[in-house]
Amino acid sequence: MADTVLRLDAEDVWRTLESLDPVAVLAEELIKRAINHPDRERADTCRLLPWAGDERYLLAEGVSPGLSCAVPTAALRMVHLAALSSLATRELLPPGGITVAMLGTREETQAQLAVLAKHVPDIVHVAVRVIDSPEAGTLEPRLLDQLDLGGIGLSMVTALADSLFGANLVVVVSEDGLSEGGEHAGVKDLVRGTVLVNASGHDLPADLVEHADQIYVDDLALLPAHPDRNVVAGHVTHTAAGTTFNGGRGRPPAISSDLGLLLAGARPGREQQDDIVLVELLSADAPNTHLAYVIAETALRGGFGERVTA
Repeated sequence: MADTVLRLDAEDVWRTLESLDPVAVLAEELIKRAINHPDRERADTCRLLPWAGDERYLLAEGVSPGLSCAVPTAALRMVHLAALSSLATRELLPPGGITVAMLGTREETQAQLAVLAKHVPDIVHVAVRVIDSPEAGTLEPRLLDQLDLGGIGLSMVTALADSLFGANLVVVVSEDGLSEGGEHAGVKDLVRGTVLVNASGHDLPADLVEHADQIYVDDLALLPAHPDRNVVAGHVTHTAAGTTFNGGRGRPPAISSDLGLLLAGARPGREQQDDIVLVELLSADAPNTHLAYVIAETALRGGFGERVTA
């Protein structure tokens, strides 16, 4: 292991995104994986490990000769999920103005919103419901400036119904994002044609999963690792019946495809304009090695971070 480590903090990670497009990075990776491109995996020497036993950081070894990079785990996860949410939106939401409902903790909703606002066109309004604060509050000044410069309206709301009203893109970034006072949002609370992205790493209310018209995941190869997730169990039950027909709701819907196959043009995507489309990000808790190395390399070129002796 290298003796010198470039340690990044969350601010350093977000500074790399001024020149780095994480959506393009993940799109390329997913396409290569979908078509079995020979360059789809980084060399075996590229790996992520907890830094000095501290799970708050992941160590990207060999970023440059004699130098590794410690990337904050939480920031890497948030960038990864925000980029996947952006890809899902661009691939599956019908053309036109986008009204967003962003639901979760303050830190995670802001991370998602920063990437979406930069990489998804036609967003006209965002309603943010922060679940780790009793008051709606506000967002960081630089994010407010970003939204203002992009002509994107903002509402900070506390009621679940207010956040979902009129939204055709719903992004759930925390486990209780669609819950309020012991009640859970159902399919009746969503606008027809909505794309619902689950970036929480937890199951959504069963009514939403069972009544989705189409379900996509980020990577079909992750299904065996998540047998306990409702969408995976429902997919197994449905496909075991010998059909992929979702109508009638006699059993849970099957998973239609993954983002890589959509991006590669191997699957057609949305079937009907008014379908409610659920996108489950199964890699929510799996650090993305490729993205971590690209962030580390960008930080090194930009002079970000602090060099420390391991």
